[in-house]
Amino acid sequence: MKVGFLFNHYFTHQIPQAVPFAFELSRKYPKMEVVIACSSEQEMAFVRDIASLYPQHRCEFLLLSVPFYYSLIDPLLSKWVLIRKRLILRNNMDFFKSLDALVSPERNCLQLRTRYGIRDLIMIHTRHGAGDREGGFDHKSGAFDLTLLPGQKYVDRLTELGILHHGRYAVAGWPKFEVIQGLKRKIPRWFNNDRPIVVYNPHFDQRVSSWSTSGLDVLDFFAGCTDYNLIFAPHVVLFKRAKRHGAYLPKKYHTIENIHIDTGSSASSDMTYMLAADIYLGDVSSQVYEFLMKPRPCIFINGHGITWRDNPFYRHWELGQVVCDVQTELGQALGQASVSHPAYLQKQQKAFNYTFHTESNTTAAERGADAIAHFLQNR
Repeated sequence: MKVGFLFNHYFTHQIPQAVPFAFELSRKYPKMEVVIACSSEQEMAFVRDIASLYPQHRCEFLLLSVPFYYSLIDPLLSKWVLIRKRLILRNNMDFFKSLDALVSPERNCLQLRTRYGIRDLIMIHTRHGAGDREGGFDHKSGAFDLTLLPGQKYVDRLTELGILHHGRYAVAGWPKFEVIQGLKRKIPRWFNNDRPIVVYNPHFDQRVSSWSTSGLDVLDFFAGCTDYNLIFAPHVVLFKRAKRHGAYLPKKYHTIENIHIDTGSSASSDMTYMLAADIYLGDVSSQVYEFLMKPRPCIFINGHGITWRDNPFYRHWELGQVVCDVQTELGQALGQASVSHPAYLQKQQKAFNYTFHTESNTTAAERGADAIAHFLQNR
């Protein structure tokens, strides 16, 4: 049986959530041919880094191609829309038709069925975020033959919505944590002082993100307040699709000593900033749950006046302070962050354990590989 793992994005942020399943599948099930297919050299480089954690794996690596003409216009067009992902599918149909099953952390690959007519391809989804945002719980979540889930939270939520189907999901855990701990990336020193570090992590979806309503106010606050250091590390798509999401950043912020700006490097996706910060500042990004691998103070910006209490799509806002007006409330919230954190600590630990399943005798990568293999063998 030939199983492909597809990574089809501009950035590397989806890779550690899924590629460990590929390496363990190839190690534990020698009758399965496993091919890891990437759409960029950047993705492939990260895949090869992670491969070092899985000696004796048998995975093959394939760099997918994109039409030459599109590579010329993509730098401009991608500011509005990410068409390249669809062209990757269309331009590599021979590879996809050669597979018995395809595993992917993103949902764009469903077009192989709906647009390109490969009906007999078994499709497996690993998800690539573990947050609460409404966009992660639509009908596409149930369109795959098998879905690997990070924890019980997703079983409960997707079942409530009628999206999850018996026999078509498995709870594996979150292999990204194993990757990060295994690679042991060195955390740089960005600031020449020991002041608290705040990471501001706005989402790209402007319907729920704090960027359009409050982003520049946040940067202005830290520009005028040297009591804290700020890492500005938004979701990588925000500035990649800048025209669509209104992501404009004045040059003046790049020269402020207590502000470090990163709109899309690997540090934005390998938890470098989540591990380095003392305080999390954000809105609906799933990275807050990765930040809580080590519980610390969180502050959330309600930039759209959402009635969020008892709303399951904002459940993570119960894990820290919520501010509505950055200019008048952020300073006080930061000042209270350490003092108020004990009141949220137990909630944070409970939410983390509800989101990410763990077992002492196996890894998430092993459990996911077993689930994939058993599903395919039974089919």
